Amino acid sequence: MDTHTTPPTTTARSLDELADIARPLDLTLNVTQLARLARYRDMLHERNQHVNLTAVRDLDGVERRLILESLRLTQFVQQHAGAGRIMDLGSGGGIPGIVLAIALPEFQFTLLDATGKKVQFQRDVIADLGLENVQAVQGRAEELGHDINWRNSFDLVTARAVTSLAALMELGLPFVAMKGWLVLPKGTDIDEEMVIGRKAAGKLGGTVVSQDELRDVGSDVQTRLVLVRKDQATPVSFPRRVGVPAKSPLGSPQDQAERKPRKKRGGA
Repeated sequence: MDTHTTPPTTTARSLDELADIARPLDLTLNVTQLARLARYRDMLHERNQHVNLTAVRDLDGVERRLILESLRLTQFVQQHAGAGRIMDLGSGGGIPGIVLAIALPEFQFTLLDATGKKVQFQRDVIADLGLENVQAVQGRAEELGHDINWRNSFDLVTARAVTSLAALMELGLPFVAMKGWLVLPKGTDIDEEMVIGRKAAGKLGGTVVSQDELRDVGSDVQTRLVLVRKDQATPVSFPRRVGVPAKSPLGSPQDQAERKPRKKRGGA
């Protein structure tokens, strides 16, 4: 494993220093892209003092745990995004969607979140940075996933939302076009979660292709990246109504209990 580390800072890094922490990714960022990342960092850090956009509060964490961690998804997006229509599901403060949009201007990004204040922040960033390849949309995946204008419309969907793999698959795969991809960064301790996730993927038309741990690039985050390919149409009954995918993930004991037919009471 690459043991590259960068000393933590308590002040914002310069553009050259931002380029330095991104160097282990072998990613070329021009001055405009670096300036946009720095501006986004400042806006996220400042707005987060007033609106709960992320649990990461310090500048070093924003730079390494959020921005750098998002940037290391770029190679997977480039490999799997096809025609280039990408959704960031449950985007929150714009992680990873805004970072990826800055790094990959050739792709089109849609940021989806249910919380109005978070979507407004995303729109403020998009306007301030002059990003022409991003749109921020307020809505619920459980509802838009049944809309013909949204369903099967994206080459790649990613989600950093804190919920189970099975729930992310149920919320994300309806948006994915056939042979498109679901790209899910998760923590490393997901073996039990993967068992249920594989069952869910099978019910939703997806195939878990890999779940490899990403090499350390100094982001201070240990990540396994779960890649799911959509091989069959997702049944029209999915996603289920608002809140159910997270509360009762497909393939989980809760889901199985709910699906068991209830015994009829004996008559007199």
